Amino acid sequence: MANYNGIFMRSTLGQTNTLPKPGALSSSPDIIPYGISPVSDPQTFFRSNYDSDPGKALEAKYENYIYLRGKNYSDQKIDDSGDNKPKLFWSKASLLTYPGDWNEITLGPNPPDPYPFSLVADPASIGVINQPFLWKPDNIDPSDHYCMIAQVPSPGYDNKIPNTYQIADFASWVAQNGGIAWRNVIVNNSKDITITNKMSYDQGDTPSKVQFTVICTNVPKGSTISFSAGAVGPNPPIYLEPTTVSTYPSFTTGVVCAVPAPYTTDIYFTLVAPTGSDLTTTTIDIQAGYVSNPGEAAYALGFTHSEFGIPSPDEGYARIKKELERSGEPSKLLSHHEMYLEQLSSLSAIGPVRLTVVGAVNNVWK
Repeated sequence: MANYNGIFMRSTLGQTNTLPKPGALSSSPDIIPYGISPVSDPQTFFRSNYDSDPGKALEAKYENYIYLRGKNYSDQKIDDSGDNKPKLFWSKASLLTYPGDWNEITLGPNPPDPYPFSLVADPASIGVINQPFLWKPDNIDPSDHYCMIAQVPSPGYDNKIPNTYQIADFASWVAQNGGIAWRNVIVNNSKDITITNKMSYDQGDTPSKVQFTVICTNVPKGSTISFSAGAVGPNPPIYLEPTTVSTYPSFTTGVVCAVPAPYTTDIYFTLVAPTGSDLTTTTIDIQAGYVSNPGEAAYALGFTHSEFGIPSPDEGYARIKKELERSGEPSKLLSHHEMYLEQLSSLSAIGPVRLTVVGAVNNVWK
């Protein structure tokens, strides 16, 4: 037995820096698949729950967020960045022992050059990766599953991925390397039509409230629309949870966030439509608008919520009731109707504002 005096990646909860790692090896709580919802303050959140496993199932055809963490057992600060940056790979279980067939995840919520991955940990402290990895898994055969392999370097240790055709005893290799972790992940296969898209957003030099709006036209009822950005900063995070389209032919919703400056991110959008849906006339307009109040210079140039096509909560309620009546459905509102009305209430709660659309972030899906 030996102690690993670097950033240690556990294989199970309760482990300390002893090598070889005892117990099961395929359930590392330090590789954290977190689904399609980003964390607003990952540094605080994943340090505070170090003694638990907050991992979640991932969703096929969506961009999912994956975080890394590790505890520094050395007596010096360790800065894993640049050429020593942490790495994350995915593999099907059937190819796990063949490192040449692993796929490195290089996508994050920010462009990779100005915002590279890094993980910094003070002595005897827990380090959390500076931004999540983004991964959009495909559906997988029920007889197989996905695995993730993390590599977090530490001075004085060789945690390199073997340059061999096959790792003969993969479990033993993980057990003997404190900076290597392995996790089997659950991915929920998609049975619907799933379309994703991305746009880049740059706040510029001035912080402000920004409304991110989804304007749907001819999107089939029962579809869901969502978007998210994993870069930390906005409050609340730029995230619209999967929202069921409940009116036709038009449906509009969104979120308002206080966005700091400077701030850049990629925002990912997902439309999930029932199998067999006709999307030939479907359009989705994704817009970001600066929120201006009466008396501000931009107010006279902006659009009201009504001009933007965003209904008030009362108008949204009336549209839903009319849609239910038109389609012959029961008149009682369901949970997804209530969620949509809560979104409209949040939008209207910011007051009699106007929105100045930022042209560079307009996007239309067809």
